[in-house]
This record gives sequence, structure tokens and C-alpha cells, in this order.
Amino acid sequence: MGDLGNRIAAFIKTSFEHSDEAVFNTLALEVFRFQYTAVPLYKKLCDRRGINPGTIASWREIPGIATDGFKLADLFALPPETAQRIFSTSGTTQGTKKGRALFSAHGLELMNVAILENARQYLVPDNIKLRFLILAPSPEKAPHMIMAYGMEQLRRAFGLPGSKFLVGDQGFIPEELIQELRTAEQENMPVALIGASLGFLAFFDYCRERGISFSLPPGSRTLDAGGYKGKTKAIAPDDFRAQVSSCLGIPPEMSVNLLGMTELGSQFYDNSIRNHCRQASARRCKENPPWTRTRVLDPRTMKEVSVGEKGILWHLDLTNVERVACIQTDDIGRRCDNGFEILGRARAAEARGCSLSIEELTKNP
Repeated sequence: MGDLGNRIAAFIKTSFEHSDEAVFNTLALEVFRFQYTAVPLYKKLCDRRGINPGTIASWREIPGIATDGFKLADLFALPPETAQRIFSTSGTTQGTKKGRALFSAHGLELMNVAILENARQYLVPDNIKLRFLILAPSPEKAPHMIMAYGMEQLRRAFGLPGSKFLVGDQGFIPEELIQELRTAEQENMPVALIGASLGFLAFFDYCRERGISFSLPPGSRTLDAGGYKGKTKAIAPDDFRAQVSSCLGIPPEMSVNLLGMTELGSQFYDNSIRNHCRQASARRCKENPPWTRTRVLDPRTMKEVSVGEKGILWHLDLTNVERVACIQTDDIGRRCDNGFEILGRARAAEARGCSLSIEELTKNP
């Protein structure tokens, strides 16, 4: 796995400048070959579908496993004792059982490479240092939360002194963030306010009830992640960005949403900051970093839909070399020319395609 992981890391580091579909396909098939032999439960799924490394020639043919598969087993290609970090998924609407994603030291290094290359393109393409204010607990407070881990990497790589996590033992204290934002205004210091989507909404509500607003310096930006899964509090993306503008004084193009999954080592950013810095006119959507691919599938046929149509999302992530790399989600999205949009969670009928791999894994031979 070491040589394959090193080649994937090298591909990631150059892929934005020199994206190569043939190289990606070769690496993806090598990852599949490795995982087919190293992850017994995944091999069982593939065998039930009549698929093995000798029967496919394209990354599009690699079987995806439903996210609930991570609740059945660790789906880790290495001995469990080699795991340096274990991140937990959220519970499901059907129960509270959580899945686990295991990372070796090399797997963490590979994820770190992807986190930083992705952020350079989609969060800080203007290459400026910012004071990061993070609406999430630190990795020390939440060692099993992959969001906290990733945001710590951003703070270390791109954050100025004074960057900090704002969810501690007492939870989130709005007055502390208010003071930090007032200081940023006074010092004319651009900030990156990043964290959980629900944390943003709670802060916006707090400020609105008290008539508080800010005019943060140019270059300030927001990144929200986590969405509203299982919560009644949810708003449309345009409404969220309108609240960012009215509360913080940050224009909509400098507000990005991040799709991250515990099961994946990579994330998917809105392209709006990148478009703004490049003066590009591409529509806002989630773009795939070049070491990932996303397919939007019709849940009835599991065939890829056309541009503009809706379906369930399937992701392939080369950083998942030591965990199953193809994930079939129960997220609904729309295929775009340059990426995809997130529309919500699948209803029971739509989720049928997502559940197929679980049935294949759990039924008797």
C-alpha cells in the first residue's frame, strides 16, 4: 500500500495543474485491486455482483458500498492495530449505531495532502493568510470528529496567530465570537469563519435577536459544513448566504459550503471563491478535486443521469486507499456541467438503490 499511497499523493499534488484521466483511471483500478483482496466484506459485495479486478477496465465500473456498510464492519484494508486515528460517523434515522473510519499514519498523511491542496484551490485561492475562527470543538475535545481534525489542518496551514476553536467545555459562547469579530473590524483583519452549519444558524439567530451585525474586512470568508442531517432547522443555500451577508457583511461569493463525509478522506467545496478569484463565470456547484469522481445515479436503474437531472450521489476518492474508495450515499444531487449540487437526503423510495449493497452484504449465500 505504501508505494500506491505515495503515487496517489504525488498525483494529488500536481493534479490541479496536470489532471490526467488515464493516470486517474489506472490509480483507481489499482486501489480497487488492492481493496478487493484486502477487505473481505467488500470482496463479498463485488463477488455477488460478478465483479472483480479482471472484469472491469474503468473507474466507473468499480462497485460502491453504501455508507451504512461502515456500520457493519471497519472496511479497513490494513490490520486494525495499525490505525492511528478512528473517526465516528453519525447515527442513522433508524437507530443510533455509528460507523467507524480507520486511518493509519500514512492514511492521515494522504488525507492531509488532499485537505491542503483542496483548500488552496477552493478556500484560499487568493493565497492570503487569515485569522481562522472555528465554530467547532478542537480535535482534543472531539478526537473522533473528522470535521474537527480537518479544520485543525486548515488552521495550522493557513491561519494567522489568534486563530482558534470556539466550542469548548462550556459549548459555544456567542459573546466570545462577537468580541473576535469586533476585533477583526477594528484591526482591519480578514477572517475565515468556518465550522458547523448549525452553529452558524445559531449565531445568526443570536445576533438577529439582539440587533447585532458586522462589517468584516474585505477578504473575509465563511465555510460551513455538516449540513442539517436529522435536524428540523434547515434553510436553503441562498437564504444561508443572505444571512452571511446581512450578519457578517461578507458577500455571497465568499461564502462556501463544504461536503465532507467521515467515510472519505477528501471533501467537496463550492467553487464560488475560486470562481471569484479567477473571474470565472462558471455556475456555483460542488466541484470534484481531480483525485475524486462523483456520479449522479438514477435510484431506479443505478445508471448515470444526464446533466441537469437528479439522482443519488456516488463518490470515488483515491485518498481512501486503505478504506473502501467507492461510496454510494443516500444524498440526492443534481448533475452539473462542472460538478454537482446537493439537494437533500433520499426519501425511502429513492434510497432503494442505496440499500442494495447492504442487502447483498447481509443476506446468506
